[in-house]
Formats: sequence, structure tokens, C-alpha cells
Amino acid sequence: MSLATIAFHNLYEELNRDDRLFEHRDALIGDDLLLPFGEVRRMAAARGIEAATIPVLPLDRIDAYVFIDMPDPGCRAFRRALASGRPLYLIIMESRLVRPQNYDPANHRHFRKIFTYDDSQVDGERFVKLNYAFSLPGCIPRNLAGKEKLCVMIAGYKTSPHPQELYGERLAAIRWFERNRPSDFDLYGIGWNQGWLGRRLPQGLIRRWEWLGRLGAPDVSSFRGRVARKRDVMGRYRFALCYENIRDVPGYITEKIFDAFFAGTVPVYRGADNVTDHIPAECFVDLRRFPDYAALYEELSSMPDKLYLEYLANIEGFLTSERAYPFSCACFAETLLSEIMRG
Repeated sequence: MSLATIAFHNLYEELNRDDRLFEHRDALIGDDLLLPFGEVRRMAAARGIEAATIPVLPLDRIDAYVFIDMPDPGCRAFRRALASGRPLYLIIMESRLVRPQNYDPANHRHFRKIFTYDDSQVDGERFVKLNYAFSLPGCIPRNLAGKEKLCVMIAGYKTSPHPQELYGERLAAIRWFERNRPSDFDLYGIGWNQGWLGRRLPQGLIRRWEWLGRLGAPDVSSFRGRVARKRDVMGRYRFALCYENIRDVPGYITEKIFDAFFAGTVPVYRGADNVTDHIPAECFVDLRRFPDYAALYEELSSMPDKLYLEYLANIEGFLTSERAYPFSCACFAETLLSEIMRG
């Protein structure tokens, strides 16, 4: 397929303005999450292809469209793309808990190919495997002297009625540590000091009386505020509780476990049921192995330095091995571009 331009559109509109998807490193929810798209742009340019967000490109010059997560039916960019007759492609990033529209077969009919993390959908033809991707370091920090406390969680406060949600598991962990080992645990993130009732009040009132915004917020004594960069904070802890927003979706492995890896912190992980098909078991503590948080705490608090350093060595060995390549920006860009060019 001959291509000169590929136009991208993200579900989150702020990433489409001013070509932010390609011009920035960080997204609102995490560090360096946009780096894969910078690599797409560089690799596309090397092949004589211009990659940009839709507002940057004249509509009559767009040869193909890539939508990152299923847009709303009324999305103007989506309607124009459908009307253009050009091929459309979909990258699934959000889980069915956050964006159930990603999984609706009626939506899939609009796209020539669908790129997804979900191993159960991948067929190597129309549904193509595409992981969350990262700039993989050649080494990670291994400074035990810099570890100030046992355990940390960096996550947003959310709730969901979905039967596979893990927001409740996050809260269960927080409650256990606050009741039993408060000096060994800190919580960071967004939303923990914002209440469901406060969010429904006029913003003018909230700005005038800040405390109103906290009405209905969870009572979390371990909350320490927001972070500028996860890596800088996470590295001060020996362990990080890294739970996806949904459990037992094969292949759904996001930035959470990698944030801990890059910080030189051992993750306690819960998420994809087949995580060890992609990441060696020796690189993380699997929450599923423990009957309760008391047993998990005993494992974490009694772990000798020698074993802890073995975890870090295993993590570094994985990140620098061929097995980590599917999580690299290079693999992300090469997979996406080669499949689109193949048509």
C-alpha cells in the first residue's frame, strides 16, 4: 500500500491538539507514555511517510487513519474519516472496563485492522498483537540505601461495578496497611482527596471553599498527594503495589509494572492472568500467591537483601533481553507501520 500521510486521533482530545500525541513524552496518567508515538513518527519519516494528528493535516492529503481507542459515534473526526473512503485502523489501549466500546464487534467493522493487547483476540491477520510500549533502559537503580520505606501505591481513586475490576482490590490493600502497618505504606495519586459529592457542586463554590470538593472522598490516612514523576517517588520504596484496573484479561499489561521496574522497585502485581507468558515470574511478586495481606506483608517485610537484589537483577536481565522487545517503542512502531503498509 502506498502511503504519504497517516493521521492519528486519540480518544482523549487534549492529545490531538497541537500534535501533542507526537510532540510530548508524558500523558496525564503517566510518565513517558507517548514515547511510542514519537518513535512511530521517526520510523514513518524514514520511510517517507508523515505521521501527525488529524488537525495538523489537510483532509485531502490523508491516506490512512489510526484511531487510538474507539471514538464516540458523534466524533467529527471519525465521521469524516468514514466518509473519506480511506482505510481506518484501531489501536485498543483502554480495557473493556474503561472503554467497553473497544470490544463491540459492531464497531470493529469500520476498521481494516485492529491492534490490541488482548491475547484472546489476536489472530495475526485482522487482530494484531500490540503491547503497551516503553523506552527500555540498559540498567536500573539498585541502591538499597535509597529505600526509605517498605511499600507504596501510586494510583487514581476510581470505582466500577464491573465483575473483574481491581479498584476494590487497591482499596482493600490500602485499608489493610492503614489498619495494620501504617508506617510501612504510602499512597500517592489523583482523586483520593476529591469526593463524588464535591464533584457535583458548581466549580465556583469549590474554588471559594475548597473543603466542599472533598465531600464524599474516601478517608485515606496514607495519602501523600500527587507526584510529578512516578519513577522519582517509587524508587524510594522497596515494593510497589501495581494492580491493573481489571484482572484476568490475557495480555493486558500496562505501564504499572514497568513503572516499578524502571524505578528499581520490585512490583507486587495483579492483572493479566497470563502475565508470566510475557514477563518472567522471577521479576515480580505475584499477589495471587498469597491468601491475604498479612501473608503478603510477611513475605515483603522479611525478604533478605540478597533475595531482593536477585529480583532487581532479574528485572534488569529481562529488560535487556530479547524477551522484552515486544514492549519496546521500536516493536510498537515497526508492528504498526508494517501492518498498515501491508494494507
